[in-house]
Amino acid sequence: MACGASHMMCCRGSAPCRADDRPMTKVPKLDPQAQNLLAQMPVRRPRREGSIEEARAGLVAAAAAVFGPIEPVARVVDLAVRGHVTIPVRLYHPDPMSVLPAVVYAHGGGWVLGDLETHDRLCRALAGASGCAVIAIDYRRAPEHPFPAAWHDLQDVLREVAANPVTFGIDPARIALAGDSAGGQLVAATALWARDAGIAIRHVVLLLPDVDNHPERWPSHREFDERYGLYPDDQVWYYEQYFGPDWRSLEGSGVSPLHADLSGVASMTIVLAECDPVHDEGAAFARRLDEVAVPVEVLDYAGMFHPFILFRGLDATRRAERDVAAALRRHLLD
Repeated sequence: MACGASHMMCCRGSAPCRADDRPMTKVPKLDPQAQNLLAQMPVRRPRREGSIEEARAGLVAAAAAVFGPIEPVARVVDLAVRGHVTIPVRLYHPDPMSVLPAVVYAHGGGWVLGDLETHDRLCRALAGASGCAVIAIDYRRAPEHPFPAAWHDLQDVLREVAANPVTFGIDPARIALAGDSAGGQLVAATALWARDAGIAIRHVVLLLPDVDNHPERWPSHREFDERYGLYPDDQVWYYEQYFGPDWRSLEGSGVSPLHADLSGVASMTIVLAECDPVHDEGAAFARRLDEVAVPVEVLDYAGMFHPFILFRGLDATRRAERDVAAALRRHLLD
């Protein structure tokens, strides 16, 4: 779905669009389905008040309990890629008899949480809806493995997929990158690295991406608190775990893709949630892409929260899956 000549903006749902300079005077309200879902979720502590093990286990439990049923995919196999270290990956191949486009996927979780299991449902859904092979990366997590470990793992997997496509049953001329939340940050940074390394990427999908290490700049970080799914301090804690105590002073595309040279990077589809702390930086990233003539489509889901894309029971999640799959088909199959 194109959004005019610049491919700059689409708004989903009935709420006013906020992805430009946020002229609204009223804080958006959660969609009723989203509000009901969040009300049913167990109350959790801010990340800083619990252990990392507790936080990781909580996300795994949520994936099993409330993210929704998984879809069958013809071939699902766990593999390993040798890079700086051995990196586990999971291949979702919807048609093993065919050579398909590939979507290399990085899960969210603040660089600290999440794994192949927490995002299994989403990867299956994307493979089934898009007709593409999905290769999910179990990258090294912080704080055990701080920056740039996870970014290096994405680079190594992308390099391997492009160099040895037969292993994955994919077409190396039709590779996309995708990721949600912190995985979106890793994917944006990896797309910039791929541009400079000469590895061809056909398209990039960023789902609720975190692309700036200065969250205090953005009104959405002040507007949306734990009532919308995230405590205000959670993102600060995530940055501390991955980038270290001096995270605000770090620079470079691996830290803050928003402030990198974006010219010549692959075309992008950016999914935003209206009631998400990282909404505004994602919208700003889209504007920066548009300014340097990178084709960008923005899908902004009214009344949605972070990370709505993981919850299959929401109508908006199913719409987003269809919209993202359609974008992947346009860029990889048409």
